[in-house]
Amino acid sequence: MYDDTAARQGRKKLLGIFLAFFGPLALAVFLFANLDLWQPKTTANHGALMQPVRPLAMLNLRSADGTRLALEDLYGKWTLAYVAEGPCNLHCETDLFKMRQARAALGRDLVRVQYLYVALDQAAWESARAMQADHPRMMAGYVTTADKQPQAAAFDTEPVGNVYLLDPHGNLVLRYDDQATTKGIIKDLKRLLKVSKIG
Repeated sequence: MYDDTAARQGRKKLLGIFLAFFGPLALAVFLFANLDLWQPKTTANHGALMQPVRPLAMLNLRSADGTRLALEDLYGKWTLAYVAEGPCNLHCETDLFKMRQARAALGRDLVRVQYLYVALDQAAWESARAMQADHPRMMAGYVTTADKQPQAAAFDTEPVGNVYLLDPHGNLVLRYDDQATTKGIIKDLKRLLKVSKIG
């Protein structure tokens, strides 16, 4: 006598085996064909990711005593770099404050982060000298007239007034404009320092 229940159970088992083998493949094909349905529109970072992440092409600065400050001098630590031109206005002062506070908020990890002021002209350099008392831990350097354009272009197409995060190998990783918050910079730094084995 034909057992309809046993036949149904057999079909269910066969279907289950089929789905176990071919279900993941079908799902993968569907997701690949419809990337816009599942890929996140935003990233977790608060700064703009540099596209592509690349080495800073050059850093040729002079410090207060006239010695050269080069990219190799930044190696080994994460660096927040502010690119300045002209006198330091309110936005500039605010960005430097954000950099200083973000570093201070890292606790014992603050030794892994440094911050740098890149002066593209004499007015910016005079501002850096005037603010040294408020930023005793800030590295600062000025660019010679001949190096101004190539140094600016090494950062970005319009770098003035932006903060850049460089990794310990001198790669440009993130860019922050004057809308960035101290809290956002801190979150990015903490996440990177947590997952990074360098710097």
